[in-house]
Amino acid sequence: MTISSISLIVLVIVVAIGFIKKVNLGFLSIGVAFFLGKIGGMSAKEIAAGFSSSMFVTLVGVTFLFGMASNNGTLELFSKRIVALVGKHTVLIPILMFFLSAFISAIGPGHIAAGILMTTFAMYLAFEMDINPMATALYAKLGANAGSASVLSLTGVLAKNLSEPLGYSGFGLHLFLTTLLSGFIFTLFIYVFYKGYKVKADNPMKLSEIPKFNRDQLLTIIAIIIMVVCCIGFKLDTGLFAFAAAAVLILLGAVDEKKAIKDIPWGTLVFICGVGVLINVIDTLGGITMISDFLTGFMNEHTATPILAATSGILSWVSSTTGVVMPTLFPIAADVCKTFGGGVNYAEIISAITATSFAAAISPLSTGGAIIMSSYSAARETTNEELNKMFKTLFLLSVANVLMNVLLATLGVFKLGGLLY
Repeated sequence: MTISSISLIVLVIVVAIGFIKKVNLGFLSIGVAFFLGKIGGMSAKEIAAGFSSSMFVTLVGVTFLFGMASNNGTLELFSKRIVALVGKHTVLIPILMFFLSAFISAIGPGHIAAGILMTTFAMYLAFEMDINPMATALYAKLGANAGSASVLSLTGVLAKNLSEPLGYSGFGLHLFLTTLLSGFIFTLFIYVFYKGYKVKADNPMKLSEIPKFNRDQLLTIIAIIIMVVCCIGFKLDTGLFAFAAAAVLILLGAVDEKKAIKDIPWGTLVFICGVGVLINVIDTLGGITMISDFLTGFMNEHTATPILAATSGILSWVSSTTGVVMPTLFPIAADVCKTFGGGVNYAEIISAITATSFAAAISPLSTGGAIIMSSYSAARETTNEELNKMFKTLFLLSVANVLMNVLLATLGVFKLGGLLY
């Protein structure tokens, strides 16, 4: 058995252990990467090179800043005031929840933080308005996933850091728009399936009754706006600018840095960067090339994108989009592009991979579905029968979402007509 084969078996074992034992794959991956790398003749320096310090700094900076924005009530109050603007036009709330979640996710917090915030908010709002809580929470979570591939958000930052060493760049807008489009199409399906157009209820959010932004919240909003303008318009480093903005807010006394530090998802960040170390070792030992050769053996330039999309969806049911799926499949996407030359496009393939992986993430086995179920349980007393029904419904919807994205990939929708590349 070759070392490349062994490395792939190790990857499967690590993912299986993480899924069964519910342990942090990041720590596990780094430890396993050390032993695997040594067996493969790699030095400690070569093994450690897989830990992306630049990505880690970026993710810490962004989550730190938006953790402070969440702690001082800025994001929650912003959401409430936007919903209140709908007034009596409650039929618009389902679509509003999607775009509001997508916006908050896109400007920095990402799908996990925005998903938790907006899904919880949506669930309580649904019970207040006596409308379908499952559908309302899905609008919010689908929106959080759909907006997370922006250049400021965790997924967009990860995509850039994974792709540039492979020789690909300049696809940021394409990735963001395709992920947003995928999420919106399935949201429309949910809208029709749950008859969102028939929503008739009193909106409990009255603009006149909602407090105005205080000094600290206004300063936080200004800081975020400046960061968005500078990072998108002037291409400044997102992570470092987030630290700078956070430092100014701390000096002005507008935020609580201790709470924000505690709220940084350290486990998630180590998860992402730790798995990156293992994937780098597996790539160096030839494992990624072996997978690529296997997949390209039965695909052609027309089936490459849907096959990789389906693969990402299946992987996402038992693992993390940002922690496992993207680090594993992006290098394979690059190899596929080299194999088929101009017949396939890297931006199209990684867009299909990312969107389909997020499609599976509303499963109760993933973070997205788990957030919906926990929010429901927190908002009202539930029975095991209700929870079992929710589990089944969410999983079936995630299957439908994955199949829809594979169909979109087959139809070439992720090309966006080739307008952006």
